[in-house]
Amino acid sequence: MPTKAPATAAQVSLHWPQAMEFMLSQLVFVLEANHTRGFSADALNRWIDTCTTRMTETGSAPAELVAELRALQARVLA
Repeated sequence: MPTKAPATAAQVSLHWPQAMEFMLSQLVFVLEANHTRGFSADALNRWIDTCTTRMTETGSAPAELVAELRALQARVLA
């Protein structure tokens, strides 16, 4: 039986944003299902706000990356 060839860097980069969005969606689902345990989707949303604001203030990430993170946040935590 032939084995599947490993994904190339180009193939991985094409799917990475979708994978991250899916993973974040699953994390939000788990947080909401266990909201009585101290961390929620709202808390995650505030944390991402804090992180992206700080990235912008310090210049530690390119503006395009921060914009993509905020777009991902909006799609998943809307």
